[in-house]
Amino acid sequence: MKIISIIGTKDTGKTTLVTRLVEKLSQKGYSVGTMKFSHVHFDLADKDTGKHRQAGAKIVVGTGKETFILWDHPLDVENVISTIESYDEIDFLVMEGFKSSRFAKISVSSLKDNYTIRQVDVKKLNDEKMDELVEIIEKRSYGLLQDLNCKKCGFESCADFSQAKLQGLAPEVDCKSQFKQALLEVNGKRIPLNPFVQNIIAKTITGMINSLDKDSDDIDTIKIVLHNK
Repeated sequence: MKIISIIGTKDTGKTTLVTRLVEKLSQKGYSVGTMKFSHVHFDLADKDTGKHRQAGAKIVVGTGKETFILWDHPLDVENVISTIESYDEIDFLVMEGFKSSRFAKISVSSLKDNYTIRQVDVKKLNDEKMDELVEIIEKRSYGLLQDLNCKKCGFESCADFSQAKLQGLAPEVDCKSQFKQALLEVNGKRIPLNPFVQNIIAKTITGMINSLDKDSDDIDTIKIVLHNK
């Protein structure tokens, strides 16, 4: 899953650009997710979810045609991204905000850092320029890096890899240690796993399940959670 963050000051078109990127990427056949940073609560105080939280609920879950979960505490960005990856296969995650993150960024204002690959004026983005922007995102964005420094991408470190991607020097190179077969978290923190270790864990756990369940030929996802308390 590749990640692109849309940053900018207030009322500069962040949400507009996010929706346009989602439309463009979806039209190209990609599966797209979004994630938004907010300084305020997401639930509405006068609705049922707000009433549940006011009554003292630590977690509020709503399900029906859609599902949402509200916690009374924030999760760090990497934890949320890992959760998204473990639940669904997403090609691109478009984030609104998160200006301090270490992902490729598109700025819609004067905000800029070493991870900013383009600064744009949303009002001047016609279809042709949007197509060019999507092409840049395809080539220069990358997923959640774990500082594993495995060198399997051909670079000495994850930092070197990310800078090469951001600068457009490695458009065809992707991180080889992205979550594909196995994801491990301890105390809510993702543990770096290279492809070899992911393969060992996946085969070992799948083999165990196969020995327990004679009808496990169509296994898609296995999830094991241990609470050591």
